[in-house]
Amino acid sequence: MRNKKVLAIVLLSLSFCFVSGAGYGYISKLNLELKASRMDFDLLKARIDYIMKNPTNFLDTHLYYDPLGFGGETFPYDIETKDKIIILVYDNRDIFSDKSEAALLDQFEKELKIIYKSMRIMASNMNTDIVVSFRTREDISLGYFYQGEYHLWKE
Repeated sequence: MRNKKVLAIVLLSLSFCFVSGAGYGYISKLNLELKASRMDFDLLKARIDYIMKNPTNFLDTHLYYDPLGFGGETFPYDIETKDKIIILVYDNRDIFSDKSEAALLDQFEKELKIIYKSMRIMASNMNTDIVVSFRTREDISLGYFYQGEYHLWKE
């Protein structure tokens, strides 16, 4: 009986030696060198705050800061996005579907007010600091918010 216990202890300790040696991984130095800006961090925090404050009815949102103005290419007409926060809102809960144009614009306004509560520190004026694109789950553009006005997307 004593020999079985000693054998079990020896086998167990040997298995720990082999398993722990194989468990070492490799961390890429590339990931350690990338630095996020304070704005990127704050926008990610705002997105998480929005999700945590609305756990049952949040929409899929992506927040970006556009320092150069290249984000305007995704919007119709000539929308200036330089030095603005771009918010892409995806309808992952089908709350934009089967609504009339007026009801859809009201829904856009309701959802943006909820999202904006989480990012007031970064964007002190909603009308001038942010540009929003409202999209379906399949990434079809429905409407947008620009300079304090809500618009439906016109082809």
